[in-house]
Amino acid sequence: MEEVRIGTEMESMAIILHAGNAKSDAYEALLAVKQGDFKTFDEKYMTAKSEMKLAHRAHAEMLRKLSSEERMQDVDLLLVHAEGHLTSTDIAVDMIAEFGELYKWKETI
Repeated sequence: MEEVRIGTEMESMAIILHAGNAKSDAYEALLAVKQGDFKTFDEKYMTAKSEMKLAHRAHAEMLRKLSSEERMQDVDLLLVHAEGHLTSTDIAVDMIAEFGELYKWKETI
């Protein structure tokens, strides 16, 4: 009997979705802080961090599932793209937080 394999497409898309949401929120936070809107910055930044947690959770769950089923050969191009998206967004969100702190600090001097 042939083994049925389920692909990683849905999990990969979940990573891309949440990382994409995080990136959008982070850049909206950056725009807000540049305009002096610190409240919106804080809200958008917190939403971005929350989306990043969801993206990381989806990634970890998928890797756990693949490794427990000995399916690491199922790592495909979409998954690699999702991981790249996750990593670059993680960096962007962290850098935007730093920019936000600088803009806030600038207002105090």
